[in-house]
Amino acid sequence: MIFEKFRRDGTAACHSLHYFQMATEKLGKAYLWRTGTAPAANHVGFAQLMQGLGQVKGADERRRIANLFGFGRYKEFRSWIRLVMPIVHEVHKLAPACANDGPNPEYPWPHQQPTDTPAEYSFEIWQTLTKGSGRSLIIFVKDAIQNFPEFAAHH
Repeated sequence: MIFEKFRRDGTAACHSLHYFQMATEKLGKAYLWRTGTAPAANHVGFAQLMQGLGQVKGADERRRIANLFGFGRYKEFRSWIRLVMPIVHEVHKLAPACANDGPNPEYPWPHQQPTDTPAEYSFEIWQTLTKGSGRSLIIFVKDAIQNFPEFAAHH
């Protein structure tokens, strides 16, 4: 993912965060499109994807999904989803339309009197995504993109 390349190259966090937020948004929308119905024109697709994966029905399907993402049991996968949902919501709020005049990777803030540029701002979510459950969320997104046809086929 470009997010990881930028991080390795020392590119300003705002650029990496922008691409990560966009990747999660597009992944969520693609997941919602799998039904053949257009998803809502908003930025919540990634959270809906995560919620949907946390509500998989059927023992065989649960086992398949858990194994696909490296979990031994679906119960562990669902617990992990609950653990990362606050991070998922923070990533969602990186979209300028969802930032509520808060820090976002594209525009200086606050809107009326900017004090920082995105390239100079120290994003709290950046620290979250570079360790622990934030890092595991990045790995999940990478795996979900690479294995999209396999995991999106569930019903």
